[in-house]
Amino acid sequence: MSHVLYWPGKTSFYPLGNTPAVCLTEDLPPERNADVLLLGCGDPRHILYTVYADASISDEPRKLDVTCCDIKAAILARNTLLFTLLADHDGSEDRQTSIWNVFYHMMLDEASLSLLIEQCRKLVPLAESMDSWRQGPYSHFIVMCNSDTLSEIGQFWKLWLETSDFNAEKTRHFKEKFQDGMKKVRKPFEDCRVVMSVRSAGPVAPVALDAVAEQFKRFWATGVTDDGLRNVKPADHTPFRGFHLAETVASYGPEVRNETPSVVPNVQAARQQFSAWCKAVVRLFRNTSTSSVSFVVRMYAGDAFAFCRALHTVNSPSEVAMHSPLFSAPWRRTVVQLDNASYSLSSPRPAPTSFDVIKASSLLGLQNLLIAATPLLRHSPSSTLYTKTLFSIANPPAEDVLEYVCSGLSTISLLLGVIPSAYVSRFTTRSNTSEILLLVVGGPSATQYWERFAWKLVGFEHDTNGPQKALSFSPNQLTGTLFEIYVRMFSDEDFGKKVAAMSLSETHALQRLGCLSTIHYTRRSFALLLAHVRKRVHCDWDTVMDDLHALILQDRTLVNGSNFYQELVTQLYLAGFRPSWLSPLAVQELRLEENPPMLKRWRAVPEVVTVVLVVPRHAIAGMQSDLSDAGTPYLQCETCANFRHNTFACISASFGKLQVSGQGENKVAVIVEDKAGIKGTSPLIVSFPILSTCLMVVTGGTVGLGVRFTIETVPLSEKLGPRMSLFEALLTDERFVHILSRAPTTGNDTINETHPPVPPTLLDETDQGHPIHVEIDMSNLLVQSLTARVDIVNPAEQAALTSGCPITTEKLSLEKAKLRIGDYQWTVSFPLPVDITNAKLRVARKSKYVEVVAPVTLTLDNKRERNIAGNFRMTFDSGVPTLWGMHRVNLDHCPRFQLSGSKKAFDWFAPHINHMLSEREHMSRTQSVFLGRIPDTFTSLKDSLRTLFFLAAGVEGDTHAVFALRNHSRGELYATILVTDVRLDLASHTVVADSWVIPMSDDTRNGRGREIPLLFPIKTSTDESKAWRHLLPLFIERCRTWKHKPNCEYVAQNSIPLYPNAGSDPNKVPWCSCGMGVGTEALRGRYGRVAAKYATRAAISPLFGVSYLEYAETMEPADVPPQVQDKQVLFKRLSRKGLEDAQEELPADMRVLV
Repeated sequence: MSHVLYWPGKTSFYPLGNTPAVCLTEDLPPERNADVLLLGCGDPRHILYTVYADASISDEPRKLDVTCCDIKAAILARNTLLFTLLADHDGSEDRQTSIWNVFYHMMLDEASLSLLIEQCRKLVPLAESMDSWRQGPYSHFIVMCNSDTLSEIGQFWKLWLETSDFNAEKTRHFKEKFQDGMKKVRKPFEDCRVVMSVRSAGPVAPVALDAVAEQFKRFWATGVTDDGLRNVKPADHTPFRGFHLAETVASYGPEVRNETPSVVPNVQAARQQFSAWCKAVVRLFRNTSTSSVSFVVRMYAGDAFAFCRALHTVNSPSEVAMHSPLFSAPWRRTVVQLDNASYSLSSPRPAPTSFDVIKASSLLGLQNLLIAATPLLRHSPSSTLYTKTLFSIANPPAEDVLEYVCSGLSTISLLLGVIPSAYVSRFTTRSNTSEILLLVVGGPSATQYWERFAWKLVGFEHDTNGPQKALSFSPNQLTGTLFEIYVRMFSDEDFGKKVAAMSLSETHALQRLGCLSTIHYTRRSFALLLAHVRKRVHCDWDTVMDDLHALILQDRTLVNGSNFYQELVTQLYLAGFRPSWLSPLAVQELRLEENPPMLKRWRAVPEVVTVVLVVPRHAIAGMQSDLSDAGTPYLQCETCANFRHNTFACISASFGKLQVSGQGENKVAVIVEDKAGIKGTSPLIVSFPILSTCLMVVTGGTVGLGVRFTIETVPLSEKLGPRMSLFEALLTDERFVHILSRAPTTGNDTINETHPPVPPTLLDETDQGHPIHVEIDMSNLLVQSLTARVDIVNPAEQAALTSGCPITTEKLSLEKAKLRIGDYQWTVSFPLPVDITNAKLRVARKSKYVEVVAPVTLTLDNKRERNIAGNFRMTFDSGVPTLWGMHRVNLDHCPRFQLSGSKKAFDWFAPHINHMLSEREHMSRTQSVFLGRIPDTFTSLKDSLRTLFFLAAGVEGDTHAVFALRNHSRGELYATILVTDVRLDLASHTVVADSWVIPMSDDTRNGRGREIPLLFPIKTSTDESKAWRHLLPLFIERCRTWKHKPNCEYVAQNSIPLYPNAGSDPNKVPWCSCGMGVGTEALRGRYGRVAAKYATRAAISPLFGVSYLEYAETMEPADVPPQVQDKQVLFKRLSRKGLEDAQEELPADMRVLV
């Protein structure tokens, strides 16, 4: 396993989502069918909402195929139950109410319980076998990925069905046990005001606090979402986190503060949303047949990484040996075997094995996830991998990112082939206002916030439908970079960081130590990372690996680094990196020298063997409760001999009986698993791979099972001692220890053979041309420059080169340049944004090539920029315009809202819009006001958007609906914007202006002035005008519900926007004409014929800063007095630090007291 193994005493169960639903297709063009993979899927809220909110360009919805992977079969059983209930939906409101109750209530009424039992009676017989499921009524839209999944899901349906046979006594006992469990869960929260569901309110979070806290109490007082008895204290969860509560309080504001908060609107909103989502799914089911399936959900119960590897082997069968065997889950010995009917090459309806969208749980470890999931991402500019993580407010954003990705963001993006889109665009259209609010109201105890990453394939403007461009590094720089990643991946072993944490405040120190005790990676993770990088990077890998080994052996930063060295070299070998000192001959020579007794019956010893340790139940029985009370302690194996201590964290474990047969290299073992697991009486069987040469040098030593020392496991040391050992046996004691040539399994698998390691596949340099050379800085973290080589092969071009004619470069986009040699020109592409203005040229006139050495512009330090037009970008995906860095919205499913006349109603709206500006941008804005400095273009653009939203919503008085963009330096009006509604973009926690954009060209200017009077001018500089030229086509494309025409100007000019260098020229319209006049019937009566003919619908939204690039502007939690109830104070427009810094440059008489 790539992830560490933890004791299974206490495991988390999340049957309901704890974050609001999102549209899974928000980054895909509407023409594209969607294959989606959900890793750690949880409940089906994202699927339901996607079906409801997905924008279509025709009456037929796009085909949606969703593969759900979760290690908890109970979650998949609930999800499958829900989808089958929807398939059988009769359309009645009573039925819909019962479905809500079954899925969200802990206590069921008779009608809902009857529905549950009735449905389980249908499902249990269907779950008997894959054949019975395929012959059932649901198999054409609910597919089981293998028989094990169906069997595990079916077990839960049987358990639920068995409750119908309970007698009175058993029913009473079951109820009492359930209520006792509720009491244990809610005990820690009795005196807490739990407001975590405020995330569901998004931008309206400041005025929803009281309501969500009250709803939390009511739900846990009754076990249902409606009002009921009040004799129970609250506990730790609520079903409303997965919905969008902003819709209920956006218009009426915070008047509820003056009375007992009403939870009724929240309940009604959640029910109505669930009903609307379900009805959308029901409509899909009714239009689906076995011959025409537009919506499929696939279920897989098991480990996410093993599942990804299994899918990858379907695509690349030759690599199966590198990851064999693939156990289905931790504490399981069954090997992953996907259903041939769906995953064989000859299947008539094959399941997807590469995906347009992958969404992953935060619990998996980023590097593990990127290594496993990136190869499954379909090669398309729109394909997206979504991850999220918790960042600490105690650290600078850049430090959090380094810790999260284990390297510089540009460096790891090049090595792995994916990059966060917001890192390139430097903005996001999703808001994290609610996260900031939770930090504020949480006080000193609130130390972390969620950050979402949308990863795209590197090489935005390359043909991502084909292979990615290869890279090259110098051996010493690649070695240093990989070593830096290694040290950061295992930072939990860095004692210096733990010492540094102790210098923080008590709250932050505990939080920091807790983070360092959260371990995601094993040495297998690092080995698989190197194998992934080797596929992308051309280098002298023998030199790199030799030097990397030397650095790791010499390292003293990681206190346990030397203890894990044997595991590291073993995992590197299994990943295809054969060390120079390891060969079959070397193994045999060492065997003759050491004569290890445990290998005496072996005729030939392979390079890698498996050590199996049988731990008697009595050896751990006395510690089981202590282990469970310690949370999730990590387990590891150890070998000890001659004062050598070696640790192995990449281990497999299960409870059961070990059946051994044969001897020597033919010795095999089968595990009969104890289904009772930790609650049973069978021994614990653990195993791990090891190089046979490493095993030979510990002859006469011991092997044992222990607990990893972390801050949570300190109490265990009193019983286990300083080594934290649970059990230990001599390597030669065959009662407890077995050496095998392959790992033991349950015996029902076909992957049970010894395979040599398969070297990673390398990119073919002859197909890729010259790789892009990467230059890294001295810290081994940041990419300094990229070098692209252009070979001059045409005789006429060679003559121009050798004649000494001038050679120049010109910027085409962030990643493209034009190279000119006399009258000839070439387009040079780079995988990351570069600074072409400061690029250097290396000209080899005799060898007939030119190298362009361009500095990389991406950093984690946002700076003042004038030209930001390139940050707003689209490309083509199979001829269809595709957004990059801005999500799509279905405006017709974004609820309208109108702010009430109360001034308090603006408590949420104005701060939300102001939250666009970062601390740095606020300072820039202040300096422009008081010192007359010109703000950077992003700040000016956000100010213009702020003006538009404030006036459209009437924040400062009268509302305005018609705006004109005007380049004040040239006096040109270049676009008119008609705002017809301000809506809630619920899933992105923000607002959106439902608008129509009309060009100010000569064709539209005549006759329109009389129809559209009272234009409110928004003055823009030349640089901002250029930014609007690039931005408006994105605002139009993101809400498109029409098809681009065959003669679309984008395709004809091969450019988005059109005329990119035309600035504010009103006659050079930057967007295509395909959407002009589409759906404008309502505009005709209000604004006239000309407006209706030339208007194109657009979704204009705030542009927020990226929190991991610079500080967001908000008050520090400690600065909020506990007695302050007015939530308006939670969102300052200028922070204390920002204002103080700005005032230093002001005259003394202009400064204000803060």
